[in-house]
Amino acid sequence: MKLFVLLIFFLVRFAAAQDNKLGIWLWHIEGTGFTHEQLADTLSKIGVKRIYVKVADGMANPTIWTELLDTVLVQTYKNKGLEVWAWSYNYTNNYVSQAQSLYLAAQTGYDGYVVDVESEFDGLTTELHSLFQAFFQAKTNAIANGFATNDFKLYCTTWGNPAVHNFHVEIIDLYVDAHMPQTYLEVWGQNFLLSVDYWVNYGTAEYQSFGVQKPVHHIVSDEYNIITAGQINEFIDNSGAETSLWRVPGSGTPLSIWNTISNVNWDKNFVKIAKTKNKPADFTLSQNFPNPFNPATAIVYELSGKETAKILIFNVLGEVVREFLLEEPKGEVVWNGTDFSGKTVSSGIYFYRLETENGLSKTKKMVFLK
Repeated sequence: MKLFVLLIFFLVRFAAAQDNKLGIWLWHIEGTGFTHEQLADTLSKIGVKRIYVKVADGMANPTIWTELLDTVLVQTYKNKGLEVWAWSYNYTNNYVSQAQSLYLAAQTGYDGYVVDVESEFDGLTTELHSLFQAFFQAKTNAIANGFATNDFKLYCTTWGNPAVHNFHVEIIDLYVDAHMPQTYLEVWGQNFLLSVDYWVNYGTAEYQSFGVQKPVHHIVSDEYNIITAGQINEFIDNSGAETSLWRVPGSGTPLSIWNTISNVNWDKNFVKIAKTKNKPADFTLSQNFPNPFNPATAIVYELSGKETAKILIFNVLGEVVREFLLEEPKGEVVWNGTDFSGKTVSSGIYFYRLETENGLSKTKKMVFLK
């Protein structure tokens, strides 16, 4: 019996390790203070599971981006137990020539490829089809010619808020295996860091509202050295096993960011998290009524025990405008549309979030009509 229990324990640990693909992005090795061998050793020691290495900017050019054909570089990271993915920034021209980078990256031994498309494709449709058709074909050719297996994936990274940019992620969804939104809460504003879970899940829902069917794996930014390790951990909890961090410090960002990166839980057990997420919340939070409202609305809640809890009300910028401490296990909070100073807030969308001391939370949306 004891042997059976030990076997189950190790199987669960192995499954968790296999599921964890937490990664970090590398822009330029120059300026990081590391060689590739040193960086591989550092990332391995803190538990990073995947590295994304830039190999092209536009058309394939191994003379400028030597990483594209550097088999020693790839093997250096693999020797330390990391998956090694390639990525490129791409434009609205020379689609086949740009996609050649994927084919060459597969030959070099990279494990996957990410296409980075941003402002150049805002509002465009035909161009997105052309670019991703070319990359999809390059991937197909690499597999057919034996340079990659079906495990070689094609992902795309772009805006974390595609609706704002009129960005047609639904077209990209036809060709890629997954999406990687740049959910850079730290860049958007410090107030967004007050509700990490809400904005990650909001971003996933926004992608799905476009009709996206493929998985969504968010990227979190640490380049301003504002976000904490705890907030990154919360981000990972909500984004999942293929969350990644932009980027390896250096080349324009302070090396002190390593202090934060080193304190992130890179060995997160996603099997355990999945089980926790499947557990019902130990409280209920009802939709406010009336909604939309003016001059006031009621938020009904019920806690399961005597834990400390609060309801935060914040605007679309992530700024908290009111806070209510919940002194009773069951009741309602009435908000009259005023902020901490008693001033009436502007009309628009607001969010209310119940947080308990044991780390559970739930957020809902409401509309105030002034």
